[in-house]
Amino acid sequence: MAWSVLSSSVGKKLGMALTGMIFYGFLLGHLVGNLLLLRGDGGQAFNAYAAFLAEHPLLLPVEMFLLAALCLHIYLAIMVTLENRRARPVRYQHLGRFGGGTWASSTMIYSGLVILVFLVLHLRSFKFADRHDGTLYDLVTSSFHQPAFMGGYVLAMAVLGFHLYHAFQSAAQTLGLGAHRVRAVGVVLCLLLSCGFGFLPVFLGVLSR
Repeated sequence: MAWSVLSSSVGKKLGMALTGMIFYGFLLGHLVGNLLLLRGDGGQAFNAYAAFLAEHPLLLPVEMFLLAALCLHIYLAIMVTLENRRARPVRYQHLGRFGGGTWASSTMIYSGLVILVFLVLHLRSFKFADRHDGTLYDLVTSSFHQPAFMGGYVLAMAVLGFHLYHAFQSAAQTLGLGAHRVRAVGVVLCLLLSCGFGFLPVFLGVLSR
């Protein structure tokens, strides 16, 4: 039954909206935890938070749930993009010139690919990295002391902001939510997340040195 719903155009967009909202919730929670990096206590609170998560019995089930949601979101995004291109052979950039779409909407598939690559590199750099007997805080701060790493992270957060903005508007429209208030909420959330995550490497790599 669930798969038959997702096979329709409306079902695909609904699935994308719901899985996208899941990651909005995850990012907000992740940002709250990462803000412990700003406490100036040498990483004690952040390391304690990281240890709590690593030892929590629900960590693996939650990670599997997020992985399944991510795979479904990517699959549906590809299917919707292909359907849109078959139904509208003129490239989105041409439509944008005449008011048929926005720059953010026309580049969603590309910003999504950038975010996916960033996610893989992020997990490799922090979650699965060899800490050389140091703490996660030590690894994070040493990574952000590298200008190229810090700059790439900030750039990725800018791309994330564009992606999140259109994703929220599109999801709200699919779920039938009001336009004006939702647009304001979407702007606030995308700025909060992209600027919040983007500020962390700047603070650790430049301001706190």
